[in-house]
Amino acid sequence: MASPFDALAVPTNDDLVTSALTMWPQGAAWGTPDGEAMPLAHVLARITRVLVDGFVWLYARAFGLTREAFSQGASELLPEWEADYGLPEPCFSGELTTAQRLTALTRKVRADAVNTPGDFIRLALDYGFEIEIEEPAMFECGFSECGGRHTVGSYVQETYWIVRVRDAGISYFECGVSECGYDPLFSLGEAEEILCLLRKMAPAWTLPVLEPWINYARLVTEEGRPIVTEYGNHITVALP
Repeated sequence: MASPFDALAVPTNDDLVTSALTMWPQGAAWGTPDGEAMPLAHVLARITRVLVDGFVWLYARAFGLTREAFSQGASELLPEWEADYGLPEPCFSGELTTAQRLTALTRKVRADAVNTPGDFIRLALDYGFEIEIEEPAMFECGFSECGGRHTVGSYVQETYWIVRVRDAGISYFECGVSECGYDPLFSLGEAEEILCLLRKMAPAWTLPVLEPWINYARLVTEEGRPIVTEYGNHITVALP
């Protein structure tokens, strides 16, 4: 239903009948002696209500279709809008909500840029996934410090960025249950759907990879006071 931004966007019979009565001839024979307004209880007024009832539907329908000309107001023509912009995304096997479909359409119509980690996090959130992104920092001679946070690894890893999905269901290959050539050794279930979309949107020289979500806990003393470093930062540990 269209928003009542215009008097004729969602009219009622009462909104139209008074104006419609003025189209009848004037005079006593027509229920308007001496120029008086025709009472709504008059037989001719009731007939007029029947005649204008079709216009109530027509005005609402016309204004509703007008809103369909903008992607934000798409409803009845949403499938046609999606077909024009290559939506819905084939990465998702389940049904998306109307709100998610409209959000995806708006992104495509506006050609929103998805470049930074924050952009990808918001993109995943639009599809109902809460993620965090880690960009591995590889050890570089003349720049990194021994024992620092930069890890030693293959130069190929510089193209990776790690995606962790909160509450992702992890499944493993089980002997006697899983099928060789069909079931993967390791799977994150529906989380792989958002990985599919992220890989489509990722810069061409990068490759998002999935890893399990890591939960952290702060270390505290026996009295429950947080343990901090000399700089006042909380010390945390990764939970299994």
